[in-house]
Amino acid sequence: MQKKIFYAVAIYLLLVGTVVRAGDMPETRIENVCEIMHAVEVCDPYQWLESDASEVKQWVDEQNRYAASQLSGISQRTAIRKRLADLYKSYSRSLPYVYGNRYFFSAGGSEQRILYVQEGEDGTPRVLIDPNALSEKAGKTISLGGWNVSRDGKLLAYGLSDTAGDAKSRYVLKVDSGENLSDVIPSYLFPYVNDWAYDGSGFYYTRRPSSVPAGEEKYHQKLYFHRLGTLWQDDTLLCCEGLRKEAWPWARVSDDGQWLLVSVMVEARKHEIFLKDLSDDAVDLIPVIRGVSAEFYSVIHGQYLYILTNHEAPLWKIMRVKIEDVSKGMDAWQTVIPEGTHGIEGMHIFGDQLFVKTLENVSSRFTSHTLEGQYLRTIPLPVLGSLDGFSYEPRSQEFFFGFSSFFFPYTVYRYDLESENYEKLWGDNVSGVDPTQFDIWQIWYSSKDGTGVPMFLMHKKGLARDGNNPTLLYGYGGFGISITPYFDKDMLMFLERGGVYAIANLRGGGEFGEKWHEAGQREKKQNVFDDFIAAAEWLIRENYTNPERLAIFGWSNGGLLTAAALTQRSDLFKAVIIGAPVLDMVRFVKFVGGRYWINDYGDPDDPAHFSNLLAYSPYHNVRDGVFYPATLILIADTDDRVHPLHAYKMAARLQAANASDNPILLRVEKGTGGHGGATTMSRKIEMNADKWSFIFLHLNIE
Repeated sequence: MQKKIFYAVAIYLLLVGTVVRAGDMPETRIENVCEIMHAVEVCDPYQWLESDASEVKQWVDEQNRYAASQLSGISQRTAIRKRLADLYKSYSRSLPYVYGNRYFFSAGGSEQRILYVQEGEDGTPRVLIDPNALSEKAGKTISLGGWNVSRDGKLLAYGLSDTAGDAKSRYVLKVDSGENLSDVIPSYLFPYVNDWAYDGSGFYYTRRPSSVPAGEEKYHQKLYFHRLGTLWQDDTLLCCEGLRKEAWPWARVSDDGQWLLVSVMVEARKHEIFLKDLSDDAVDLIPVIRGVSAEFYSVIHGQYLYILTNHEAPLWKIMRVKIEDVSKGMDAWQTVIPEGTHGIEGMHIFGDQLFVKTLENVSSRFTSHTLEGQYLRTIPLPVLGSLDGFSYEPRSQEFFFGFSSFFFPYTVYRYDLESENYEKLWGDNVSGVDPTQFDIWQIWYSSKDGTGVPMFLMHKKGLARDGNNPTLLYGYGGFGISITPYFDKDMLMFLERGGVYAIANLRGGGEFGEKWHEAGQREKKQNVFDDFIAAAEWLIRENYTNPERLAIFGWSNGGLLTAAALTQRSDLFKAVIIGAPVLDMVRFVKFVGGRYWINDYGDPDDPAHFSNLLAYSPYHNVRDGVFYPATLILIADTDDRVHPLHAYKMAARLQAANASDNPILLRVEKGTGGHGGATTMSRKIEMNADKWSFIFLHLNIE
């Protein structure tokens, strides 16, 4: 007998009508589409919201008006918006990238970050790309995304988008004159510049072919070389025909210009490496590693290829092989840094030293070693926090790295190889921040199956654990991504007003290597939700808060997390923020880049995976008559990474099912946002003022 999954709301509406109303909520039409999937009937009453039809656009506008009517009148919003504006408008500089004597960096403090160049460390910054001026000229929001400088510092390849999405046209600029060359690669090809040719004659980049099947626009990435002054249609194809459509190549040119190093993600978390001798055009790509189910990240230094891999090393190790021996296979590889007790997150080779970044108890450590792997020293970092970025000019004696922590704004340091010391180059200046008034704790709690999970807690000193503190719990738990200490301006405002901010380092992330990631993927994805729910229960049990003063927040995969927690334990939370989420787990592969996520979520076309996905799919597990907490769903309608249909369908379903008086709001950033939401500073302030006003209102914060 076939299993059947029906929505009670769908059956009810088929009997009494097709319009749902709740106060001033917009009307949402029911179109009860049902299909048989692996012998299970799955009904989808809001599938019509997946299209870009005018009816959907009208529905989105109505949802936005409804959300605005609820959010704009919150009494705390004016003060919240003012504090956010103070925090956001602080001037900040990114990590510099040095080419010759030129420093290239971006800086904030305006509507959008501006790209600058300056001659030497003490030179006067000169504007190269100002998206704000481009936006004014075009009459719409133009955002800068990704830039690459030629080795002589004379040419800049950069990307522009008018939606802040992943699709960006690529242009080339003369750094001296600010003049654009005729070379343009259109956005619909999803081009990504990898690296410049050593002589600056062109660049290596990935894109899809000009024609692909409908719905597969983000797939079929190939590696090309573009020679300046030619048409992109004539670019040379270098790799990678015959691979799965999800494969993704990437190329780097060695510092001496002799070698092209090509890495190919043949499928998620499985890489292959190739080398090409650029001194001989007739020589094909030489395979270095193929057919091994592991990740390999590599860099060329001298006559060696250094490789960071998790092959037979869940916490990663560093190996090397002589370039002349790469054809001999892994038998010729030597271990340089063996797998240890803490995960290796990155390696950099500079000045004949190997610098290694490890993650220990969710904080960065930085050590230097000889090229053979002998330990030299630990580089002391300012506080427990996160290394974020590394750059160098091969011919110099210095490199740069970025660092931040919860109460330590992003700061760039210059490390001198001779003195073995570093000093501050520049850093953020954030107004009105006094880190001495706050406490930071890292605790461990037990998840449902007894697994120990770490969590950071931040709050004002002297906090009373009376079970009544407004608390916000954040998590991600996916794709092997580690959530390490970072400086969050929004968080400061919440803490200043007596809030408790908690960050749970859930399984599915990379905080403790590949095994920690695997423990939260595919058929084990429920572990991530269990870890998050257990964190909420711990905060309540330990008298930090109670369900009437607890909110949760997550973005992207974290939006899936908070939505799953909402559908599984709605009784635990007073307010839920769901950002840019993946929520329909049986159809996610059908839209934009969804197939790239199969490694973490599973494939709904596989019967075993389908059963697991349906069991937790938030959209399919909303139940009628449940008293759901106040919920705010945030999305941009131009998000081309996670299709907004997930947010649309979930909002409609929750609004229909909710038995409480708590609002279910959908806030859509229209036309100017990508996967990160709002793009410009003013729009970010408005978006986050809405988010925090919603939290303050429902957690009863003055």
